[in-house]
Amino acid sequence: KEAKGGHIRDQLRRLGSSLDWTREAFTMDEVRSRAVTEAFVQMYEKGLIYRANRLVNWCSTLNTALSQIEVDKVEMNGPTRLKVPGQLVDGKLQTKEYSFGTMDHFLYPVADSDERLEIATTRLETMLADSAVAVHPEDPRYAHL
Repeated sequence: KEAKGGHIRDQLRRLGSSLDWTREAFTMDEVRSRAVTEAFVQMYEKGLIYRANRLVNWCSTLNTALSQIEVDKVEMNGPTRLKVPGQLVDGKLQTKEYSFGTMDHFLYPVADSDERLEIATTRLETMLADSAVAVHPEDPRYAHL
């Protein structure tokens, strides 16, 4: 609340919002959080919403999920270079070209061993944040690990 609340309030004021600031509340406080949970439970029980595994369209520039209508679906038959608008470079929005449809492979060292574990990913840049690698416990290739 303290980290973001003031920033959001300032944005609303700059936009010219005329609100009763004495009634301001944090949406994640216990009372409101409980009300949101109850509302979702009721909607679920009435069949108005459902829970499922779905693809999430994540924008790594904006750090947010995008709705399906905000996504341009492009079919590719292999590695393709596409221009992507809206990339922030040196404080300015620019269009940059990126490779899509590529699979990068690299080797992670196995702790206390000379062995290497091959990893394949479409998002190579995320490997810098990896702190562990998980393998399927029933896969015989990794039983010795």
